[in-house]
Amino acid sequence: MLPTARIEAVIDLTAQVAISVNENGPAADVLVRKYFAARRYAGSKDRRYVTETLYNIIRRWGFLSDITNTEPRRMVMAQLQLSGEDASSYFTGEIHAPDILIDDEKSFLETLKPEQEEHHRLNYPLWMQAELKDRFGDKFIQELTALNERAPLTLRIARNSEKVLAFLVDKEIVYRRGVHANSAIILEEQIQIRDWPIYRQGLVEIQDEAAQLAVKFVELKPGHQVMDLCAGAGGKALAAASYMKNKGQIYAFDIVESRLKELKVRAKRSKNHIFQSHVLTAKNRSRIMDEFKGKMDRVILDVPCTGTGTWRRNPEARWRITSESVKNYNKIQKELLDEAWPMIKIGGRIGYMTCSILKSENEDQIEHFIAHNANAKLIPIRKQGIETMERTLQLSPFSRQTDGFFVAIIEKQGI
Repeated sequence: MLPTARIEAVIDLTAQVAISVNENGPAADVLVRKYFAARRYAGSKDRRYVTETLYNIIRRWGFLSDITNTEPRRMVMAQLQLSGEDASSYFTGEIHAPDILIDDEKSFLETLKPEQEEHHRLNYPLWMQAELKDRFGDKFIQELTALNERAPLTLRIARNSEKVLAFLVDKEIVYRRGVHANSAIILEEQIQIRDWPIYRQGLVEIQDEAAQLAVKFVELKPGHQVMDLCAGAGGKALAAASYMKNKGQIYAFDIVESRLKELKVRAKRSKNHIFQSHVLTAKNRSRIMDEFKGKMDRVILDVPCTGTGTWRRNPEARWRITSESVKNYNKIQKELLDEAWPMIKIGGRIGYMTCSILKSENEDQIEHFIAHNANAKLIPIRKQGIETMERTLQLSPFSRQTDGFFVAIIEKQGI
């Protein structure tokens, strides 16, 4: 692709992201994959340039959107100009190139200035400022800066660590071990691992170190009866199976059947055979859940949330959140905690988790639950993050170099 054609591609994708953000559609990485799947002629350097430029736009989306009224063409030319390039050199009007600049666009570029406002420089929705500052305090700038950077690729060693490490050394893949979870391997380069033999054989899974650590704190043992109430594609459940040494039972629940089918594929690949999957619907939910009351040693409760802790991986996600969506998540989180509590036996535990940095989804939920359940006891997590509630844990990219992640362990006491 010619440089001008690359910029035309960036404009096309920026327009798609703008629509997707407004309509809560597919994530940017999904849009990029589909775009290039239909354009096989684009080489690896073309794809890399277009993708990196698009994500640079997304990482200053709030500012560019505000100064252009989310007009994709102007967003792209502004990003080029602010990056030290001559934007006009790409807008030539030639075949496969963006149309030539009109006078109004030239004036726009001539008067363009870098971000002045704090919420523009740090790329966050202004309406979230109070809650973000409440969370981060005097580390606000560092934390928001870290949330705007690119996340590394993190793997979880499922088994046979010697073979995994030998493979990485043999392929000269630069890695470092996790700081918080022994099972974590961190790759700074974004590499496609789906064809790696160690992935096909189920020796590694893609999972951030914070999530690996959260499962560790659940303190699972071989023979446990475990419920994963919001299992999704099974990342936490697969990590749980490793701690259980493939002994016991893990009951995986979700409202989306395709997610559980993915768990089945992953479980087969990793040679785990202790899963039972259940698709929950409005009609069957109450009946199915009644069968498990008082029988579980552990419930993994990775609740639906805003995903504010994953902004490094999904930078456009911050523009999908609204105050109403936060309230809706809070309601669902309370309901799921109340639903999970009767499932565990006396002495059993719930591992409450979110990939959020918002107190309203984390400490506030736990404080409310503990206050309304006399037999609920918080089990101390012996690791410190930036949490405001003793015995819980809040991780963040700046404080612990992981995704933003919260975990609290609640034990059911006898009365």
